[in-house]
Amino acid sequence: MTSREAVARRYGEHLTDRDLLALTDDRPDQVPALRRRPELVLDLLDRPAVADAVLSATHDPGERFRYVSPFLVFAAAVHRTANALVGRTSVLDRTGPRARIPVLDGPVLAAFPADPAHRLFLAELLASYARLTSGVAWRRDDRGRPRGRRWDELDLPRLAELLADTPEDARPGVWRRIGDGALFLAGVFPEYAERTYGSTGTRHLGRATGFRLATDGPVSDLLEDLAARAYRQTRGAVPPGVVDSPRSARRLLTLVADQHLHHDAVIGPGR
Repeated sequence: MTSREAVARRYGEHLTDRDLLALTDDRPDQVPALRRRPELVLDLLDRPAVADAVLSATHDPGERFRYVSPFLVFAAAVHRTANALVGRTSVLDRTGPRARIPVLDGPVLAAFPADPAHRLFLAELLASYARLTSGVAWRRDDRGRPRGRRWDELDLPRLAELLADTPEDARPGVWRRIGDGALFLAGVFPEYAERTYGSTGTRHLGRATGFRLATDGPVSDLLEDLAARAYRQTRGAVPPGVVDSPRSARRLLTLVADQHLHHDAVIGPGR
């Protein structure tokens, strides 16, 4: 099995029959073929008209696209954004809350999502935050009394504090979520990240993770560094290209968010 076929199989595991109907313009006779050959899904998502139809689902007054999955929406956004980079010399990047500057690295950035595994990674990351998870972790103190520690997926210091009470074999999963959260905030909600992880938040995050993190410079740089370090603790669960190039992953997330997500409030840090 090639790497592309393996990625396509993962797409197929995420997609519902309603998703496949949306991809085939409501033609149920084509759904079995997509189930048998999920690599065809990648070809369909690379067609601008198909991706645009999925992305317009929230504006559809009828029932046809009402129940498409978050994964399909985000996969369409990632594919549409990635394909729009082909042939570009410069790509806009954030330098502040409302500031964008062109960076002359279009071919380099376009090469990152050319890898199907990177597109899958970005789509899965975005879909995983369509609904946020939170809870209370219980442990006994020195006197044997139960103590609860509240956490949620985008409170990175609290999430990191769970590592101390997490069994060794389960820690890679927590590290994965820390890395995901760092990239998600840096790429999709950088202003929120700046407010939340200023100098005080940075120090707290460094203490919780045990990493020596810089306290000066843009918070997005800090979160990219944190993501790479956290992913190195996941025992190979993250594609090497993402670990080696968290900035490319972050910038792709920024482009996807700017072009396809924020205007429809598909996701948000408070959801």
